[in-house]
Amino acid sequence: MARFQFIFTFIPILITIITLTTNPRVLCLDSEPDSFSIIDYDSNLIFHQDYSPPAPPPPPPHPPSASCTDDLGGIGSIDTVCQIVADVNLTRDVYIEGKGDFNIHPGVRFHCPNFGCSITINISGNFNISVNSSIVTGTFELVANNASFFNGSVVNTTGLAGDPPPQTSGTPQGLEGAGGGHGGRGACCLLDKEKLPEDIWGGDAYSWSSLQDPWSYGSKGGSTSKEVDYGGAGGGRVKMKVKEYLVVDGAILADGGCGGVKGGGGSGGSILLKAYKM
Repeated sequence: MARFQFIFTFIPILITIITLTTNPRVLCLDSEPDSFSIIDYDSNLIFHQDYSPPAPPPPPPHPPSASCTDDLGGIGSIDTVCQIVADVNLTRDVYIEGKGDFNIHPGVRFHCPNFGCSITINISGNFNISVNSSIVTGTFELVANNASFFNGSVVNTTGLAGDPPPQTSGTPQGLEGAGGGHGGRGACCLLDKEKLPEDIWGGDAYSWSSLQDPWSYGSKGGSTSKEVDYGGAGGGRVKMKVKEYLVVDGAILADGGCGGVKGGGGSGGSILLKAYKM
């Protein structure tokens, strides 16, 4: 009897196992029609947007071009040949655009010696600055087919920086007269013998994100006085994009200004030159 009892007990268990194996839904409750399923969820409903940062806004439009004769006192036309034969002393930004050549004659000064003043020349022809001529401004931009800077000529933006970039001024804190920062930290100036050199810092570094396309002003140096700012001003900016040949027998400067014995020197600005051949 015990043997037959075991057989009959085993048969219902075997039937139950077969039923569960052939029909596993017996173990699951039927899902509601609107229930959530991570397997059936369409991820494209959320992850279909582009999360890259938005493009920067376009630069503001240029003002109307200055006239060769009326605004610059030159001879000719910017759409043919503009000859600058006498000194030009500007007091505000100037934008020059045309299809011709632009020539600055020997010994002529083309200046706008104000902090951050901008001179922009955008021509389809050739640009020439002759022997012993000079351009002095805070920002100088040139776009031309060919460009020549003859012996003794100079583009000088030293100590004429405009406003610093928004993320930092680069000007050192305190009254130690340290140097301004830019591509690296400014030099420290230790006046207090109770402090260590590592306690005194120059101005902060900035513009690392734009090293391939530098376009930042230099920054002021520190001062040793609360009443008077003795720090040297930062250097300006120079950018030249020349389609063919760029010849430089003169000088292109964007140095920081000198702070003297009571202030730190300003940091240098930015110079970017692009040409097919130099």
